[in-house]
Amino acid sequence: MTRPSLRSRRVRIALALVVLAVLAFFARNHLHFISEGWAELRQADPRWLIPAVIAQALTMVTQAEVMVVLLRSAGVKVRRWTANMLGLAANAWSASFPGGPALSAAMIFREQIKWGATPVIASWYMVISGALSGGGMAILGLGSVYFLGLRVKPVTLAISIAVLIALAIATNWCARNPKTVEQWLLGRLRAFNRWRRQPEDRWTAALHGFADQLSAVDLPLPRLGLAINWSLWNWIFEIICLWACVMSIGGEPPVAGVVLSFIAAKVAGQTQVTPGGLGPVDLALTSSLVAFAALTSAQAFAAVIVFRMLSFVGLVAIGWLVFFATKLATPRVRPANEAVGGVPKEKTTLGSN
Repeated sequence: MTRPSLRSRRVRIALALVVLAVLAFFARNHLHFISEGWAELRQADPRWLIPAVIAQALTMVTQAEVMVVLLRSAGVKVRRWTANMLGLAANAWSASFPGGPALSAAMIFREQIKWGATPVIASWYMVISGALSGGGMAILGLGSVYFLGLRVKPVTLAISIAVLIALAIATNWCARNPKTVEQWLLGRLRAFNRWRRQPEDRWTAALHGFADQLSAVDLPLPRLGLAINWSLWNWIFEIICLWACVMSIGGEPPVAGVVLSFIAAKVAGQTQVTPGGLGPVDLALTSSLVAFAALTSAQAFAAVIVFRMLSFVGLVAIGWLVFFATKLATPRVRPANEAVGGVPKEKTTLGSN
């Protein structure tokens, strides 16, 4: 009996229906947010909504550029269009479910492997991109604290920058000394096997060739600078979107106050216990806009709803459209070199066409 293949259109449609059912289950208690958000959008000034939409779109473009810069520096041939499609789809998975960032990370890892990245390169990307994101937020936070004159210990924000620099130095050293790293890991593994009274060479085969993979993750300083630049712009464009949303409801906030409010909301959303952080993030952003951006409670509440309609509801909707379009609309093409038994040798990647 032939097992159904994931390449089968019927199987993919069935899986899509399952995903939609799960989405509906998690969204059932938050539908009122969309109706309230739509009402606020209709009352907002469209002269500010248009720049907000453009800024939000640019946040996804700059996020994809970080991926392109890092992966190309490691020798992975990745198209910008493909990286953008993956970013939108992964964001939809991340924001739609509790614990979504873990699902999103697994999806990105899998797609990068399909692009030709090794597990070492894909893991390295996850670590460095996360450090770049934290470092960029720390830089913006330090500047905002300075301009607002707040008495906040800069050490807490500077830690992210220090971690970024340390990771860049460590990964570059490992990339330039791959044999040393491989021999060190083999030595530790053999010592562990002896301690466990197991064959000394158990699992060592998996580490052979590790040096060749590791040598690909060397990140030259110009490339690191370019990645930091795109990571900073990613945050800047999202903050511009928030600022424009505040302006659209009649507020006139200080830019530094908007930056700190945005960072406070991001920190609150690190542990995503609800889809998209609905609830904790909105509360943190509303209260911080009142505290730092000199808004009334009514203004802050309206601005947050407008911002979340664009950055959460809008992006998630587009992301799921991209995901289903790339997974369902792609025709089933049987490769010429398909192996015996129906197992194809070629792989279809997200948004590769």
